[in-house]
Amino acid sequence: MKFSRLGIIAAMAMVLCGQQALAADAPAGPPKLDPKIHEQSMKDAPALVQASGQPCQVTDAYLIGVNEEKIQGKTSKSSFYEIACGQGDLGYIFKSVPGSDPSFFDCLSLKSAADKAIAAKQKAPNSCTYLPANADPKSGLKSWLTQGGVNCPSVAKADWRGSSPTDKINVFEAACSDGAGYMIVAPAAGSAKTLQVVPCLKAELIGVACDLTSKEDMAKPIIAIAAAANKPACMPNKARWVVTDTSTGIDFYELGCADGATAYMISVDKTGAFKEAIECVRATRIAGGCTFMNASTGQTAEAATYTKLAKQIGYDACPNVQKYESYGTETNGPREIVELNCSPTEGDFALVPTGAGQTGEFFNCVRASGRGLTCHLTPMSATYAKISQQIAARGKTTCAVDGGRDIGKDDKGQEFVEVTCGSQPSLVLTYSRLPQETLISALPCAQAPIANACTMKGGAATAAK
Repeated sequence: MKFSRLGIIAAMAMVLCGQQALAADAPAGPPKLDPKIHEQSMKDAPALVQASGQPCQVTDAYLIGVNEEKIQGKTSKSSFYEIACGQGDLGYIFKSVPGSDPSFFDCLSLKSAADKAIAAKQKAPNSCTYLPANADPKSGLKSWLTQGGVNCPSVAKADWRGSSPTDKINVFEAACSDGAGYMIVAPAAGSAKTLQVVPCLKAELIGVACDLTSKEDMAKPIIAIAAAANKPACMPNKARWVVTDTSTGIDFYELGCADGATAYMISVDKTGAFKEAIECVRATRIAGGCTFMNASTGQTAEAATYTKLAKQIGYDACPNVQKYESYGTETNGPREIVELNCSPTEGDFALVPTGAGQTGEFFNCVRASGRGLTCHLTPMSATYAKISQQIAARGKTTCAVDGGRDIGKDDKGQEFVEVTCGSQPSLVLTYSRLPQETLISALPCAQAPIANACTMKGGAATAAK
């Protein structure tokens, strides 16, 4: 899902500020409506809006301007209406052109663009100023919040956060008067998507972080639910959404304690009720485990055994295991999942055989993230340095790796990783089939062997999905 804030604002400014028939400057107060124009607008606009498929029951309308423009070599007259869509719904400036698709610019988006232009001491684009029902555009988000199952007393602050022209959706942020905040993914006319209302704590699901709600306010509902965990030694002061089990609807959240050193997870059922408290040492396989504390400092008692196992699976860069942490056996498989730390600069995850006829595997900490695993014994900086050396060893390009993500494997078993290189564009790395940790190629995003490989920096798809 790609959001294009600047592209949409620019389009609004071009369409609405460039029309000769529209006011060059916003009026000082609500403009006086011409009764005849108002009456005719109420006759014309509802049918035009209904024919467009836009989900709006027009309750008021006013023609604010007309303009001649050429479409496919023919001169057509475009009409601009401000329309109101009933109590609790967004209003719009609606552009109607005979023989062409209509356009809708919602009042909240326009006000956001105008406010930002004024703050930057630039000329503001036109916004909804004619109809009293559109005087407070943010209140138009209330009905969507209600449809999404949210009890928002009133919308205190709101903003338009972007759109996806492909999916025909707009994304809004709403901060409620009770401190709660939400992202709203609203389908436009012709969209196959459905309305989504996502709490700010889970906003990463749609790839846009909330700006109007503080992290403290985001955490409050989860901290309140966590009271049922009965953890008197922990005074939680922060929380984060971890993952949702899509098969059951159960959400997992991590709570950080005020001592700054301890944390735990809770599970919450799909009704929002507390289900279970989970210590971080037991949560290591839940989307990478806790991040508010290091639940594992590593064991040493069987270091010699794991050194032998590392050698058996071909992990030659680890001649001596210093510390290890076992995470049990893999799901639906017999091999043991273990993190191995071999030195301050070397460490990987491994799947080690537990019986005859099994093949072991090992993979670096970036590749581990694609399997829901998080390295605790080896810092990511060490993994980034190792990958930088692997790239340099190929002799074709260099990259001081400072970030990375696992993309996945193809049907041949080759694995792809995206890495960032400081101010340089991302690279796409191809690793050999496991068990080897062998880098086959390091290519720019434009030459990546798979489509849509780059989402971090420098690729064609640079927004969250």
